[in-house]
Amino acid sequence: MSKDSVKITLLADNEASEGLEKEHGFAAWVEVGSRHILFDTGHMGALQGNAARLGINLKDADLLVISHGHRDHTGTLDKFLAENNHAELYFANQIDIERFWYKPDADTYGMPEESRQALAALPASRVHSIAAPHYLAPGVGITGPVPRLNSFEDTGGTFYFDKNRVTVDGIEDDQSMWFETDDGLVVLLGCCHSGLSNTIDYIRKISGISKVRGVVGGMHLLQANEQRLEQTFEVMTGWNADFLIPCHCTGMASAIKMRATIGSEIVSHGHAGMVVEAGQLRQ
Repeated sequence: MSKDSVKITLLADNEASEGLEKEHGFAAWVEVGSRHILFDTGHMGALQGNAARLGINLKDADLLVISHGHRDHTGTLDKFLAENNHAELYFANQIDIERFWYKPDADTYGMPEESRQALAALPASRVHSIAAPHYLAPGVGITGPVPRLNSFEDTGGTFYFDKNRVTVDGIEDDQSMWFETDDGLVVLLGCCHSGLSNTIDYIRKISGISKVRGVVGGMHLLQANEQRLEQTFEVMTGWNADFLIPCHCTGMASAIKMRATIGSEIVSHGHAGMVVEAGQLRQ
C-alpha cells in the first residue's frame, strides 16, 4: 500500500514570488494524496488570483480549515463558497463575532460581513465547529483551541471585542493543522495567536510524536519584544527541525532575527508561490 505524500503551496502571504499578488493575509493549499484542503482564505483576493496563476482550481477543495476569525484569514470566504459548493468547513469557536485590533488605534478586525453572511447561509451538514483536537484523516489533524500554558507567550497584540477596550479578545478560536509524516510532525499555522511553544507542545501531546520536522505559517512575532523573541528562538532551536518557514504576521524583522539565530539552512522566508514538499504520512 502506497503512502500519501503531503504538499503545501502558499497562495496568500505578505510576500510573493514574481508575477503573483501579495497582501496582508494568509492562505495555503494542501494536497494529501488525492485530497485537497484549503487552509484560510486570505484577505483581499490574492488567494483567487494566485490560485489561477498557479493552476490550482479552488473548486477541487474537499475541505476548508479556518485558523481563526480575523479578516486577513477569512477575507474572501464568500468568494470561495460561491465557487465551491461542496467543501466542508472546520473551525473553532467565536469565528464570526465582531473584533478589534488596536495598533495603536482601533481597527475593525473580525470576519468581513460578506464572509459572515456566506458562512451563515451554509447548510449545517457542511459546517463543523470544533472544541477539541480533530483528525480530518489518518495523520492529518487540527488542534481546535490550544491551551495557553507558557507564561512568555501571548496573543501577539492588543485585541478586544469592543471599541472601548472593555473585553479582551483572547482569540480562543486560534487553531493550527498538523501532518504526521515518516520524518516527524509538519505543522501549518495561520497566525498562531496561541503561541508557537504552546501550539507545538499541544500537537506533540495529542499526536504522541515528539520529532518536529518542520513548521510553516504565520507566527505572530510582529510585536514581540526581545525577551519573547529570545525565549521563542530558544524553544525553536530545541526542536531540531529540518525547516522553519515564517510567513505573514511573523514580521520581517523578527523573521530575519530568527534566520540569523537558528540558521539560514533551516529558516526560509515564506511567500505566495512557495511549495513545501512535506513528506509522506505514516501508515
